[in-house]
Amino acid sequence: MVREGKSLYAGCFNVGISTREFYDEVAKDEKIKEMYLCAINDYADKCVDDIRVIVQELKNGEIDNSTAKLLIETMKWLVQKASNDISGVGEEFGDDEGDCVKEIMVKFV
Repeated sequence: MVREGKSLYAGCFNVGISTREFYDEVAKDEKIKEMYLCAINDYADKCVDDIRVIVQELKNGEIDNSTAKLLIETMKWLVQKASNDISGVGEEFGDDEGDCVKEIMVKFV
C-alpha cells in the first residue's frame, strides 16, 4: 500500500495492526525494513514520473501554470512526508537509508 502512495497508518490499519507494532516488527526483521524502504523509494519514483507528466501537460497547454505548480508542490509534499517516514526508520535503527529519497527531493527543487 505504501508503494501505491497510501500512508503507513492506512496500510497498518488495513491489516489490523498499529504503526507501533509495524515498527516493532521492522526492528526485529531487516527484510521487512528493506521492503518498507524500497516501497517508499518506489513511491518517490512514481511521483517523479507524475511530475514529468504534469510538466508535459503544462508544455502542451493542457493545464495552466497555477494548476501545474499546485500539483507539483503537492507531489513534493507527499514525497517529503514519505522521506520523513524513511528518516524515522533510519534514525531509529542507526543508519541513514532515508538519504536516497532526500536526494530525489533535490531534483524537484
